Amino acid sequence: MKLFVLAAIIAAVSSDRFSSQSQSTGGQTYPSPWQVGKQYRYEVTSRTLAHLQEGPSSGSAFKAQFTIRVKSPGRLQAKLENPQHGNFNEQLPDPRELPVDLKYQPTPNIDKVFEIEIDGGRIVSFDFPTSVPVPQENLIKGLISALQLDTSAHRVIHDSQNNYDREQQQGLFRKMETDVTGDCETLYTVSPVASEWRRELPKFANEQDPVEVTKSTNYGHCHHRVAYHFGVPVGAEWTGTAHKTQEQQLIGRATYSRILTGKEGPIYKAETTSTVHVHPHLYGKQKAEVYSHVHMELISVDQDSGAEWPRAEAMRPAQSILYSLSTKQMTKHYESSSSSVFFGISTNSISPEQHEHPHQTNQRSRRSYTRSKLVTVHKVLKKRSSESSSGSSSSSADSSSAYINDDIPDIDEPAYAALYMSPQPHADKKQNAMNAQKILQDIAQQLQNPNNMPKSDFLSKFNILVRLIASMSTEQLSQTSRSIETAKTSNNIIKSDMWMIFRDGVTQAGTLPAFKQIQFWMENTKIREEEAAQVVAALLRTLRYPTKQIMTQFFNFARSPAVTDQMFLNSSALMAATKLINLGQVNNYTAHSYYPTHMYGRLTHKHDAFVLEEILPTLAADLKASVEYKDSTKAQVYIQAIGNLGHREILKVFAPYLEGKVEISTYLRTHIVKNLKTLAKLRDRHVRAVLFSILRNTAEPYPVRVAAIQSIFISHPTGEMMQAMAEMTHNDPSVEVRAVLKSAILSAAELQHPRNFDLSRTAQAARYLVTNEEFGYQHSFKFIDDSYDEDNDIGTFVISHIGSEDSLLPKDFKIVTNSKGGAWERNTIEASFSSAERFLDYLRDSVFAPHPKFDRAHKYSAEKIAKLLNIKNDEEEPLEASFYVDFMNNQRLFSFSESDLQQLSQYISEYMKKVESGAEKHYTKVYNQDQVSIMFPVASGMPFIFKYKEPAVIHFQSKLKGKFSFPSKDNKYYEANMNKDVQFTYARNIDGNVGFMDTLSNQYSSVGVVNKLQFNIPFKFGIEIKSGLIKLRVEPLHPDQDQTLVHYSVWPYSASQKKDSLVAISQDPATKIVERRSKVFSVDSKYGQSTHAVIYAQGYTYSSDWRNFGAKFTSRDYFTNLASLLTQEDIALTHFNLKHLCKQSQSKALTITAYYDEYYNQQNSGKLTDATDRNDLSPNSETRRAEMVKLVSAGINKARVRVVDLSASFEGSQDQHYVFTGTWGDSPVDSKVQGMLFAGTKQGNQQINAVFTTTKPEIHSLSFSKALQSDLRAPFGMHFKYGQSGEIRVSGSLDRTKKYTTELENHPLAKQCSQQTTLNNFYQDSCHKAIVMAHAPDHVGFSVSFQDMSPQYRNFSYHTYRLYEYLGYWYTEANPLKLTQHGKMDFNIDFSYFDRTYTVDIASPSGEVRMRDMPIVTMAPGALSFYQPLKAYELVANYFTGHQYQPYCSIDGTRIHTFSNRSYEYPLSRSWHVVMQDESTQRGNWHELAILSRRQQRDQQEIYISYKSESGKDLEIEIQPASGDSAYQVKVTTNTKKITDDDLTMYWDDVKEQPFLQYHTHKDGVLVINIEDDRIRAIYDGQRFVVFTQDYRNSTRGICGRMSGEQRDDYLTPEGLVDKPELYAAAYSLNEENSDPKTQELKALATQQAYYPEYKYTSILRSDPAWQEESQSSGEDQWQSETVYKSRSYDKHKGACEVRQQVQFYENHGDICITTSRVPSCQSHCRAGDYKIQHVQVTCKSKLDHDFRMYKEQIKKGQNPEVSGIPSVKQFKVPVTCQP
Repeated sequence: MKLFVLAAIIAAVSSDRFSSQSQSTGGQTYPSPWQVGKQYRYEVTSRTLAHLQEGPSSGSAFKAQFTIRVKSPGRLQAKLENPQHGNFNEQLPDPRELPVDLKYQPTPNIDKVFEIEIDGGRIVSFDFPTSVPVPQENLIKGLISALQLDTSAHRVIHDSQNNYDREQQQGLFRKMETDVTGDCETLYTVSPVASEWRRELPKFANEQDPVEVTKSTNYGHCHHRVAYHFGVPVGAEWTGTAHKTQEQQLIGRATYSRILTGKEGPIYKAETTSTVHVHPHLYGKQKAEVYSHVHMELISVDQDSGAEWPRAEAMRPAQSILYSLSTKQMTKHYESSSSSVFFGISTNSISPEQHEHPHQTNQRSRRSYTRSKLVTVHKVLKKRSSESSSGSSSSSADSSSAYINDDIPDIDEPAYAALYMSPQPHADKKQNAMNAQKILQDIAQQLQNPNNMPKSDFLSKFNILVRLIASMSTEQLSQTSRSIETAKTSNNIIKSDMWMIFRDGVTQAGTLPAFKQIQFWMENTKIREEEAAQVVAALLRTLRYPTKQIMTQFFNFARSPAVTDQMFLNSSALMAATKLINLGQVNNYTAHSYYPTHMYGRLTHKHDAFVLEEILPTLAADLKASVEYKDSTKAQVYIQAIGNLGHREILKVFAPYLEGKVEISTYLRTHIVKNLKTLAKLRDRHVRAVLFSILRNTAEPYPVRVAAIQSIFISHPTGEMMQAMAEMTHNDPSVEVRAVLKSAILSAAELQHPRNFDLSRTAQAARYLVTNEEFGYQHSFKFIDDSYDEDNDIGTFVISHIGSEDSLLPKDFKIVTNSKGGAWERNTIEASFSSAERFLDYLRDSVFAPHPKFDRAHKYSAEKIAKLLNIKNDEEEPLEASFYVDFMNNQRLFSFSESDLQQLSQYISEYMKKVESGAEKHYTKVYNQDQVSIMFPVASGMPFIFKYKEPAVIHFQSKLKGKFSFPSKDNKYYEANMNKDVQFTYARNIDGNVGFMDTLSNQYSSVGVVNKLQFNIPFKFGIEIKSGLIKLRVEPLHPDQDQTLVHYSVWPYSASQKKDSLVAISQDPATKIVERRSKVFSVDSKYGQSTHAVIYAQGYTYSSDWRNFGAKFTSRDYFTNLASLLTQEDIALTHFNLKHLCKQSQSKALTITAYYDEYYNQQNSGKLTDATDRNDLSPNSETRRAEMVKLVSAGINKARVRVVDLSASFEGSQDQHYVFTGTWGDSPVDSKVQGMLFAGTKQGNQQINAVFTTTKPEIHSLSFSKALQSDLRAPFGMHFKYGQSGEIRVSGSLDRTKKYTTELENHPLAKQCSQQTTLNNFYQDSCHKAIVMAHAPDHVGFSVSFQDMSPQYRNFSYHTYRLYEYLGYWYTEANPLKLTQHGKMDFNIDFSYFDRTYTVDIASPSGEVRMRDMPIVTMAPGALSFYQPLKAYELVANYFTGHQYQPYCSIDGTRIHTFSNRSYEYPLSRSWHVVMQDESTQRGNWHELAILSRRQQRDQQEIYISYKSESGKDLEIEIQPASGDSAYQVKVTTNTKKITDDDLTMYWDDVKEQPFLQYHTHKDGVLVINIEDDRIRAIYDGQRFVVFTQDYRNSTRGICGRMSGEQRDDYLTPEGLVDKPELYAAAYSLNEENSDPKTQELKALATQQAYYPEYKYTSILRSDPAWQEESQSSGEDQWQSETVYKSRSYDKHKGACEVRQQVQFYENHGDICITTSRVPSCQSHCRAGDYKIQHVQVTCKSKLDHDFRMYKEQIKKGQNPEVSGIPSVKQFKVPVTCQP
């Protein structure tokens, strides 16, 4: 240690950087370019400007004469003479040049004499007169920086490529050099200049040849920066060049200098150019540029014989040439800084935290410095070469944690640097409060007129208000607040809006006074509950200075009674506080890159242990208490709060719950795993190991495993993990796990964004290893899309869910959208349930709670079967749910337990009562969805400023009154009648501004782009709901005003404004809009004149994006396509409005009516004839419906008719009605299907009528061979009548061709089915699929004849050809010579299902068109199949859900196919077997079902069904097979009424007014049973029985399985799991009615062999000591670890030399690491005879940790303390023997 300190002292003495002596290196002295006694006069010009790629430039220029007098070695006197300054904002031929006629004005306070201290050619320090303001000082520093020429070896970066020959005046080397923009790596090149230099320097043409020196600055490697930043997106590189895969270039910044100098001086000419390029909207091709150029040219060199310049009486020193924010001197650190930190992980040799100030504390005093020299010595640890980085490595996360350019604002001070990063007085402006009130009044008034909001620029003015609030101190803000708070309770809408806008402005300010003011509001209940919750949640992303004081204060406040006692506020405050602690302290990346550390240094010390000592233990205790009290609501909140911290120690807190040591529900365990995502985002290896261990544990509940998979992809799993997960898609026992792994791997492999590079590469390597198994959409999945290309980053879209076993609805559903400016997840919506089905049932039953009573006992009721088989209902876990929303910059968690749901239902009931008496709502919310600020100086000494904001406003006013009627004895239906007045406005801007602050004139020159979007809904709504009827009435809220419904515009501009201007840029007269010569697209059209409701579309665009509008819809997800639609790649002036012209609209209201009904058992004689006109054209006509029902059911036996009646009525001076009525009739016992359509209006008696008839083909429900043998043909016809004589007739048929029949016969499915059929199994999976396909036609042929058809429709084939040609179908051809007769067209469509293509032939009078091999969706056979009893939409849904939308179970000849697609061998015996059993649970399930089956003979199956419904109706059905020619014997016992018999038997439920039971025998001899209108369907042919139902998921028991979608669940018997199929089926047999003895033997054996399923939870990072000892490695790789520690004994008592066991410690960076077990060691007086490498577990904590410091001292005394914590494995070199 002494040597270390001595070395530091020597270094400080020998490297005095402020020495006035010449620099000497290697024995050579490098003279100054300035000769003593000389006077140098320079012509100085400087210009700084901002411009887009097109349009005007906005900037300023400066010129003067600069005189330097050299008084002594190292001391210069300088003065600017005749300084002048000018501003401009105009179109220039060259955007970097100045206007020819620029007018200059004198510049005050800059023509003073000042002194410069130099060392050779290096600028050391200044002395300025105190009368020179700091902005002028910075300008002078920018000018002087151009003259800095230091070719000495001072601070040269060691590099073998460096070279410099002083005699030859040539070389190239890198060194650290300070100028006004920073202390950064600079590349020097020294070389001869071309002979033409005399033209450049005509005044010195006779002098010796000069030397050209160029300098280029690498801002990716700086020892000191002067910059302010906030809200920078993750991975966005803005300080240097983006080299790493995780980085994306946000700002391109460069500074280049060129100097012509004599070999011994002087400097003839010096030029420095700074360029900054950034897209105003963050990413894109069209960058804006800020260009700064300093030019100094020597006029003369003379002897200094003039009079002495008078020295100012008061001078102030400037110890550096760096840009200054005040006259206070800040100490600069010269340390290496080529480091990069990504997601909290250091990837270079020196981390940002190694550059922190050694005395940095959390007190304000740490910002006070003296002028004394500072020496900082750091220990640099060498890492493996694979993690090293070159000196030029760039990152915004470099050593800047040590940069201290200004004091952190006090709790009562505003954020001065955050405004413009320009020097300004630290005092309140008296006019701030007055200006704020003026703007508040203005924009509150504007909010009442949404039509003018885009033009008046409401959102830009709001951000001006935010700026004013941010500039207020606590006292001034408090005074302003008191004057506005009175408006909070005002009934005046404008005053109320003033308060809400002011409240949101304070929230968005993000300053410490604003935080203090908000805290005051909540403590004094100025805002409370939901209002307070929204405010406090928004603080997470607006607070700019999360110091330790603020974070702890925020956390303690969130736990104070003032907060915890308020609903909504309690959870929201805790969420915001813990997430802020993560961003500001735990996450090293965000603590450095998101907050302004370049200005103030790191806001909290990295190694501060307050999170581990104060925050985490408190939350852990809260979680423990909530679990003990079984308070699920609070437990969910604390789990998420702990997860928000994202510290590795949370694994220790969660371990007891994950390991099962503390019993909690599966839902809460899943919630814990999901909330490891914050830690996973840091790509922490420990949490990645935990997640991988959980997902690999097949004994874990699947929701926990799926949640682990969702999170592990956030942590970027290793290649080995990814390959293991790919293999799991083949063999994991859980279908949910297999499904989510496949979807996650495949979507991750498609990612393109740089930050996802590692994940994408590892997924691409594993994508070909995943299974080909297709999974249904209801199964768990994860889909990620980042829609990225090099020049456009729209954002990221993630959708994921965890599938349910009891429903097609997911247990957990999450959608995440990240905007391109979003640093973290934005617009997140997540719903999570222990059971979504039970949750919805609970809410339903709380309103419509049925309580059926059953008086009649059934022979085998569900209850009786449960007793006979000892079936016990699964113990239901507590009902738990949560909704997480991150929207409008609000992170909100709403957690529910069962008691909360009771309160929720009460709240809904109370709200409905409130609505009946009238309810009003007024809500205004203004916020910035994203905001990014970056500021730093450029060459001229003026600050570059980039600000990006996405302000948005939601304004909602409503009046609601209604009446609700719930089902009762007197009224069976729900009814509602509501009237609501709505004024809803949503507006958002995407506002990007690039420029600089001209500190001489306080003029802000900038260019930018504003993208505006606004929706306005000002309507009155009336809603009426009755049985089968919904009526919606809409009318304008302000019928005397035209309303702008949608506004969209893009405004590129150039501006020059006064600093602190209160005028929005768009309203400033000096602002110039960037326009082009010609428009790409324009519209000016009115629509709806015929309805007298006029909609006006007007606008134009100059953007080339609109030339190919379809290119915006190329992404894989809809969100990205929508986002692309509202953004521009080619930025150009755009303006569109969609208006409702109320004044021109005669229609003052629109009424839309929708009616639906069904009619059963319709018997009408006659025949459906051609279409005729209807007499009744009135809307919602019961007469017309009755007439059409009668017509459409004509000739159909026992028809079921469905009717839909839609109408739209425009009310005004002339009412207009548009009506559509459709009817559809069919019957299960008749092959005819008939339909009618009517559409018309009373105006001119315009009608379109149509009839449709078809005949269903012969259906074979259970036999594939019979289905193939029969001809599949369905003839159909249509007749359309329109106008006076217009008519269209269509006749054709759908057929299955012989070709398709042959293909089916040879298909693998058919072969599998044939093999099953030979074993008397007709309805297994392959046969079911084959039967469906056998009933699908592959040919559609029809002819169309027409008369009085418009010519444009006659040429239908030609238009179709052109359309397909336009869409790119190159396989389309036309034959104009092949014609049909006039008035006729022929269509032939052929489907090739196996090739997934179809061909269309159209023959018309205009010619023939053929479209060949066009793609067809794979589910087409199901959509077109005539198969019954399933409907077409059910077949399609089954395709997408793996046959789980409408699952089936078949009791076949010798096999049983379960609902979950398990197929097993088991022939039924004469014992009754339970097919399905489901007992009422009194919670959501009020039905009882029992289905039994047995075989008295081998080929005869008997069925028994017991069913009880929630309406109180019940039935028993006993079915026996037919004997001989007799029909099936069906015996029904029920309390419902039989209304039909013979070919269709129907029983009627008079409560629900629908059929309760229907059954009939189909033509193929199959009995079809339908219970409670498709709730249960079954088909039966005497030998086999197939049941279809989508209810009873995961609740039914029996040989058909659990219906959970998991085949593994179909091994569970009443006594537990069995592995053999015969034991499983026999376990559900009844020992009743002459049961089979063999079956009972199998049942007894099943009871003996059954075992209960058991969850086995995952250990969290635990290893036993014995394994640790056995894991010692002996190979060569043991020496290749990055670090091997040597053990030692601390025992002070000398004894025999033998191996002793001693706990070890070592110190690494800021941590103390202690082994968790004793390690072999030798005492100090002994030596090791031999060594070995031993793996040892260690636990590390901060050096600030009190306990670990105590343990260290104990170890040094020879003791062996026991430590605990999350371990990691390290290698120790330990002795095998000890010798003297």
